[in-house]
Amino acid sequence: MHKKLKKYIEYYESIKDATNYELLPNGGMILLLNLISENENTNCQVTIENEVYTLQQSQVMLINAYVESVFIQSDEKLELIAVRFKGAGASFFYEDEMIRLMQVPDEPISIENNMLKDDLDSYLLSRLIASKLPFNIMKIIELLDEQGSDYSIDDVMSIANVPRKVLDKMFNLKTGLTFKTYATLREQMN
Repeated sequence: MHKKLKKYIEYYESIKDATNYELLPNGGMILLLNLISENENTNCQVTIENEVYTLQQSQVMLINAYVESVFIQSDEKLELIAVRFKGAGASFFYEDEMIRLMQVPDEPISIENNMLKDDLDSYLLSRLIASKLPFNIMKIIELLDEQGSDYSIDDVMSIANVPRKVLDKMFNLKTGLTFKTYATLREQMN
C-alpha cells in the first residue's frame, strides 16, 4: 500500500479460496472488490443485517460502517479484496457518495466496475481529496482508536473546535457511526 494511503486505510484484506467469508466490524467503511477470476460470472452474495445484496464479477461495492459482521458467500471460490478504511477514511475518497450512502445507511452502493487488483493503489490515489472540514477528523479518529470508549469528550472538542452539535453531525456523516459506537467497536478490536 502506498504511504499516502496509510493515513486513511487500515489494510487490504484478500479473500480467496473460500466460498464463505465473514467480515468482522472494524468501525470503518469497506470497499469490496469482486476481482475478475478464472470462473466466468463469479457473483457473490453479501449479507448485511439479514439483507442480501449481489456483488457481480468485476464490480466494486462501498459498504457503510457496521456493527454486526457482514457475510459473503458464493457457489464458486471467492476472489475479493476488502479495503478496510479507518473511521472516516472513506470520506476522503468518496465524498460525493457519502450523502447517497447516508440516505440509506444499511444498503451498500455500487461504485465502479472493472477494477483490477494491480490498479488499486493508483485508483485510490487518484480519488484522494483533501478534507473541507473545519477540523481534522482523522486526529479525532486516532484519539478514539487510542482511548476506546474511555475517550474524553473535552479532548475531542479541543481538536474539533466547533460546536458539539456540528461535530456530532459531521462525525456521523463521515464515519456512519456515532462517537460512542465507533469507540466501542475499536476497543473491542484491541
